[in-house]
Amino acid sequence: MRYPSLFRSWLFFLAVAFGALSMSAHAAEKRIALVIGNSTYSGSPLKNPSNDARAMAVKLKRLGFDVVARENLRTRDIGTTLRDFRSRLQPGAVALFFYAGHGLQLKGINYLPTVDANISNEDDVPLNSININQLLDIMDDAKTRLNLVFLDACRNNPFTRRFRSADGGLARINAPSGTLISFATRPGSVASDGDGDHGLYTQHLLTQIEIPNQPIEQNLKRVVAGVKKASEGAQEPWMEGSLDGDFYFVGGPVASAATAAPVVVSGIGESASFELSFWDSIKTSDSVDDYRAYLGKYPQGQFAPLAEARLRRLVPSKPADAEGVADRTTTTTPVTTSPVLRDCPECPELTVIPAGKFMMGGSAREAGSGENERPRHEVHIPKPLAVGRYEITLGQFAAFVKATSYAAETSCNIWVGNEWTNQPGRHWRNPDFSQDDNHPVVCVNWNDAKAYVAWLSMRTGKPYRLLSESEWEYAARGGTRTSRYWGDDSALACDYANVHDATAQSSRNFSWEHHECHDDVVETAPVGKFKPNPFGLYDMLGNAWEWVEDCQNVNYIGAPTNGSARLGDDCPKRVYRGGGWSGPAFPRAAVRNGNAANYRSQLLGIRVVRPAP
Repeated sequence: MRYPSLFRSWLFFLAVAFGALSMSAHAAEKRIALVIGNSTYSGSPLKNPSNDARAMAVKLKRLGFDVVARENLRTRDIGTTLRDFRSRLQPGAVALFFYAGHGLQLKGINYLPTVDANISNEDDVPLNSININQLLDIMDDAKTRLNLVFLDACRNNPFTRRFRSADGGLARINAPSGTLISFATRPGSVASDGDGDHGLYTQHLLTQIEIPNQPIEQNLKRVVAGVKKASEGAQEPWMEGSLDGDFYFVGGPVASAATAAPVVVSGIGESASFELSFWDSIKTSDSVDDYRAYLGKYPQGQFAPLAEARLRRLVPSKPADAEGVADRTTTTTPVTTSPVLRDCPECPELTVIPAGKFMMGGSAREAGSGENERPRHEVHIPKPLAVGRYEITLGQFAAFVKATSYAAETSCNIWVGNEWTNQPGRHWRNPDFSQDDNHPVVCVNWNDAKAYVAWLSMRTGKPYRLLSESEWEYAARGGTRTSRYWGDDSALACDYANVHDATAQSSRNFSWEHHECHDDVVETAPVGKFKPNPFGLYDMLGNAWEWVEDCQNVNYIGAPTNGSARLGDDCPKRVYRGGGWSGPAFPRAAVRNGNAANYRSQLLGIRVVRPAP
């Protein structure tokens, strides 16, 4: 009777081997979690969130997660907590966020207030809360393999009486690819804090994530069933998003022992697992930097031919330029070949750009980015646009003034020493430096820009206007997702944009930070001197800031998502974009600034748009 004994031994070997393989895979897979529980709110304390977070942190550590745990988070600690979490993330990792406490939505954005939140009106919410969109940006920027978000945060909003709106619960989230978001209850509904030691949702979640060989989707389905049954249908957890691959908290897919294929434990090493995780994190990317990073780390990797093919598609080969220097563009779209339009001899040239959608705003990891560039949000540009190929030139503005006798020669703000000074006698014809007709007109205000587009419309019979802020950023990005249309490296600016550089600094001795490069231009440059962006538009970054239609707001909360301008009855300031001939922090696609409609500066100019034919 040796055979049954041998068979049992073989089954035992298979089980041990598979267990070793599963443990090895989890060990190789980096797992990072941020766990927060907020209970001690001054006005509306909760019993269980601290217990929930403490139990979740212990369990996740046991399941191989590197855990950043916080209880009763205070406003001053938001920044350090997010930085700690961000610093541990890496490409190919699994990122997890668990939160228990009060949560609220404001104009469709979800916030998790701190325990010491001082919220007297809606404007205080972003300053005293974690913005869920910002957290998603952090994980997205880290290029993690997958992201899991658990929000037991749908208790009643304790600040409702102070708001003009009183939406209960949390809002739905448009989850990025590779992200799964689990809410304690349906969007807009309220969840129970629980009668025991844990919230009802967390109690069932803690039980389910320990079950071996069960995919995350099955975990969450069982959480839904358990919570609905326990609450007699009053509370139903909700899930948004999807994952590209599989994820198991414990173990993995197990074949039947009787039919299992032979297991070769040594066949999958730690380096192969890391390579697979790396590739999974970038395989749907449209950034050339991602594929170059993969090839740099795995030049002979199993996905190297595919990465090289993607690079050839994203960056078509180009001959060296006149100086023999190869084009170093890192844009994700070849330069457009759209025809150039022109409606009259003195009119600006226009380039047609396609309809599309993009993520507007700067991520928290983008150097120089501030809260006025957030929350990042998806915007849809519904129709093609005919956008000014260049900024409006001095010669074009002069034709307008000659035709209309428009007066715009009073004064202009000039940078003197360490400050802006309004100087009479400085104006668009004399901005304190030399220009010719092919330079961008500067020292024009928003009112001047509006008068110019009104004249163009009358002159041509076409509805010319200023771009909206979202149209401008869409045009400036040109289909790219990096902070600048040539990539994230500000050191390459002198190849692509007229910026304040070492040449200008030595000539003008401004108290500005400068780019460590030389473009041999001190102030404005002739339009079109530098390389275009992938849409074929010139000087979208650098040269002159450009007025847009929108009123200036402190951030993007409540901003339109359909490409329209954000206006209002009270509009003391208007927005301008593009960074001008400024230092490294400014020439970025997401940067934004604004001033009064009658403000003129030697950095401020115009770009126009009209509907495409």
